[in-house]
Amino acid sequence: MAFLRSLDIPGSALTAERYRTDVILQNIANAKVTRTPAGGPYRRKQVVFEERGMGFRDRFIHARNRYGAPHNAIHHRSANSGGVRAQTMVDSINNLKPVYDPDHPDADGDGYVWYPNVDTTEEMVDLMAASNAYDANLAALGVVKAMVNKSLGVSSSR
Repeated sequence: MAFLRSLDIPGSALTAERYRTDVILQNIANAKVTRTPAGGPYRRKQVVFEERGMGFRDRFIHARNRYGAPHNAIHHRSANSGGVRAQTMVDSINNLKPVYDPDHPDADGDGYVWYPNVDTTEEMVDLMAASNAYDANLAALGVVKAMVNKSLGVSSSR
């Protein structure tokens, strides 16, 4: 049932947006951390997404099936059937925020404490965007599920 592969696309997006949400919440939680185990203040993390495209074999089989393959052609299911994934998590390159507080235990020689480059307002906007993307993909998953149920003749009253 090759049409079930369409569930992989919104499913992968749900997983990626959930990971993005976790990273945003980590940023908010560490917005005032001036000393990490690695030394220095916390640095804002950002998630980089990438397309989880079909591999060459998948594209070849798709093209063969689309342009004249016999009806009994073997359909191949791959783990890479489209969608998105979190490629990596990177530290933001934005500058840290210096605050003059000579009495703070993490103050440098000039009396400045270096705070993380986390702007909680920006994080809240990113959190709303991730939440909206999650909701949109959840709706897309519901549509695909309804289409699958309809094609299989399953009642939607469940």
